[in-house]
Amino acid sequence: MSIYEQDSQALDAYSHAVTTAAERVGPAVVRIDIEREGGRYGRYFAPAGAGLGSGFIFSSDGQILTNAHVVERARHILVTLADGRKFDAGLLGSDPEVDVAVLRIGVDHLPVVELGRATLRVGQLAIAVGNPYGLNWTVTAGVISALGRTLDLPGTRKMTNLIQTDTPINPGNSGGPLVDSRGRVMGITTAMMPMAQGLGFSVPLDTVKTVLARVAQKREATPAGVSLGVGGMRIHVEEGLRKTLNLSQSVGMQVLEIRPGSPAERAELKRMDVIVAADEESVTEPRDLQQLVRRHLAGEKMTVSFLRGGKLRKVTVVL
Repeated sequence: MSIYEQDSQALDAYSHAVTTAAERVGPAVVRIDIEREGGRYGRYFAPAGAGLGSGFIFSSDGQILTNAHVVERARHILVTLADGRKFDAGLLGSDPEVDVAVLRIGVDHLPVVELGRATLRVGQLAIAVGNPYGLNWTVTAGVISALGRTLDLPGTRKMTNLIQTDTPINPGNSGGPLVDSRGRVMGITTAMMPMAQGLGFSVPLDTVKTVLARVAQKREATPAGVSLGVGGMRIHVEEGLRKTLNLSQSVGMQVLEIRPGSPAERAELKRMDVIVAADEESVTEPRDLQQLVRRHLAGEKMTVSFLRGGKLRKVTVVL
């Protein structure tokens, strides 16, 4: 085989990886248009105006991840789906310190991204999908050039533990997904380095999951004060484990945070447990668990089934 043929095959493999990843994640990537409020913020006055960013659907009930700075000072948020449908969005929660925000639109049964593994390697293929300069659903590709970076630019918050890539990032990309060659989300595109060529930064998945857990935990508490005391997110259960345990469902709720002194802590639930049922009813995401908890009064018991260490376990929790 000639060098030319080898190069052609390598290029074809690269192109196939990029196109496959883009096709997998593309239906869940959204455009976010913002109307901003004017006013004084700290030492400066910000005029009213418009903004543009990207985001992606991570829960089929309409929950969307984006950057906190994309929706900062927003008085109106409009989300456009990949199929062209437009919806007003509400802000569920935001953490400006790590530049992550969670939105929700009022529609169900949406395409979602797959959240990838936290282990990354320098040199790994990195693909960004977003709306740079308003050019909808643009795909750019490169590699992870460094991990654990700190970004401390004048006039902005200091950000740590960022993924650095040479993937082209431009205004409007912010909030979009950074994915691997299988279309699994590695992080949220957050910033580009001014006056520098080929430097972009993304918030890693571990940081994103922590914010999701905090947002879910705040929403879980009910007016009556009944709460399990956990925060988590929807996650796929590995096929091999499903077959071994004879599980009928392919998703569950991974526990990412447990409130100190909560019923969950007293019942010895742990971070990274995957809750699959409560009171013998299926749990696939935080909303399912919230609905089941709301059926109880304080002091009542609830059975919780969960996966830990490759085994299906069950515990009784006093709410």
